[in-house]
This record gives sequence, C-alpha cells and structure tokens, in this order.
Amino acid sequence: MRSQISTGPSRIRTRSALLLGGVVIALFAVACGGGSSSNTVPESSDPAVAHGQQITGESCGACHGTDFNGVSGLGPSFFDNAFIQSQSDADLVVFIKEGRPNNAPDNETGVAMPPFGGNPRLTDDDLSDIVAFLRTLQ
Repeated sequence: MRSQISTGPSRIRTRSALLLGGVVIALFAVACGGGSSSNTVPESSDPAVAHGQQITGESCGACHGTDFNGVSGLGPSFFDNAFIQSQSDADLVVFIKEGRPNNAPDNETGVAMPPFGGNPRLTDDDLSDIVAFLRTLQ
C-alpha cells in the first residue's frame, strides 16, 4: 500500500507560512545585526568612566547603539574607532560640543551629529567623562 503525499491547500498554506516565517526571522536578524560579532564594554571601577558610559548611552545611543557597536547608516561603532584614537581628549570634547554637519568631508554616513550629541545639558565634566569612557573602548 502506497502512502499518498498531501499536496492540498492546507499543506501549501503550511509551507508558505513556514517560508514567510523564515524570511521574517532572517530580516529581523539582519536588521538587528544577527550573526555579527559585537564588542562588549569592559568593566571599570572608575566613577568617571561609569558616569561617562551612562550618559553616552543616554545621549549617543540612538545613533551609535546602546551597546556602542554603531547603528548602520547613522553612527559608527565606538570600539576601535580610528577617529577617536586620532584625537586628543581636548579635541574630542570640542568635537562633541560642536558636532559634525552631514556634509563634512570626514562624515562617512552623511547624517549630521548634533552639537552635544543632541543633549545641550551636558557639562564640560560630563563631556570629559564621556571621553574617559570612549578611551576604554579603544
């Protein structure tokens, strides 16, 4: 006795649903950076670094990611960042204060970085703490 393979409408709907589900999962993984390796923030007992990490997440996370690994098309990763490495602490403070226009020659995303990362309440001490935190990611 031969068994028959069901090819009716319900079997086709099931296959379509599984295929669609797989596509949705794949798109979600790509959008979230699934499968890519990401860096993690090193532990620090320095209060300035801890404060810098907190305010960097709050002020810069929308474009650079709350994990600081960057957001595609918005802001680059802070880890092993050549720009950060090439700047003095004082220059980085000035850069954060001034921001960067979308048409700056060294702007790789074409998206403007607002002054103070969009948070004008940041003080010079806050900016120094942000720089101290960024240094730990290099």
